[in-house]
Amino acid sequence: MKNSVYTEKQSFWTWWLILLFGIIWTVQIQPIYESNWKIDNSSYVGLGILLIVLLFFLVVRLHTKIDEKGISIRFFPFVRKKTWLWNDIGDMYIQEYSIGDYGGWGYRVGKNGTAYNTKGKYGLQLLLKNGSRVMIGTQNQDEVQRVIDAFRKSKS
Repeated sequence: MKNSVYTEKQSFWTWWLILLFGIIWTVQIQPIYESNWKIDNSSYVGLGILLIVLLFFLVVRLHTKIDEKGISIRFFPFVRKKTWLWNDIGDMYIQEYSIGDYGGWGYRVGKNGTAYNTKGKYGLQLLLKNGSRVMIGTQNQDEVQRVIDAFRKSKS
């Protein structure tokens, strides 16, 4: 696996999230438009909350890197950088999961372990030698599977 590097960048954006923001934006702007652009305090609050949530979704990114050292993630603003060295990983495999397995998307800690995911239903499941479980979401499960197969082949 020398010099083999896999990187993936993910965000929360999906077609339904864009649609949801569009609907909420329309609901917030419609009363302002109908009042000849006179903005009252409740409109400021609603638009302010909408913009803060929108900015949050714009900046949150999950960066995954698999290389000769191990598996690293950055998940701003939740995790600055976290690395699992190959020596610390007992097993790993691609797993299909549901939103209920970890209680949603994002940075989750629960009975199934820790999850870092943004969307989708596939992740790289790490079973660490210390007994911990970590799920890292991926949108490219076939490519990640090839990378971990190459790692296993290089270790044997």
